[in-house]
Order: sequence, then structure tokens, then C-alpha cells
Amino acid sequence: MTEEKKDMKQKILDVIAEVNKDIILYNGDNLFDAGILDSLQVVNLIAELEDALDIDIDAAYVVEDNFKTKEAIIAMIEMII
Repeated sequence: MTEEKKDMKQKILDVIAEVNKDIILYNGDNLFDAGILDSLQVVNLIAELEDALDIDIDAAYVVEDNFKTKEAIIAMIEMII
């Protein structure tokens, strides 16, 4: 992994932690089923990620699979960037 990619991943994790640190701590396979993430927090997370990374997350990306785990969130952002 390049240094730039590591830095971007860390920045994404930092933003996620600001919204809800439990997302970072959770190692299961579904943040929604675990009660850690809900639709309102997804909206907040999207806004924070867009602001911090200077990106626009298209509505097509706003599907449950892209927010089930922190890894899924990172993968989604990497696709957008």
C-alpha cells in the first residue's frame, strides 16, 4: 500500500471515528444489525466525509452494503476518489 493510500485510509477512519467511534471498534459484519449505525448517522457520515475529503457521494452509492462495515465505507470512498 502506498503512503498516499495509507494517509487517505487514515483520514477516512478519522472522519468515521468523529461521527461514531463504535464504528471503528466494531469487527462484525453488519453495523446496522449491531445497532451501531442507523440511517440518520449514515446521512451525518456522508456529510462529514464529503466535507473532509472534498468529494460528492452520489446517491447511487448510498446503499446498505456500502455502510455495513468500516472496510465497506473505505472501499466505497476509494472507488469515488
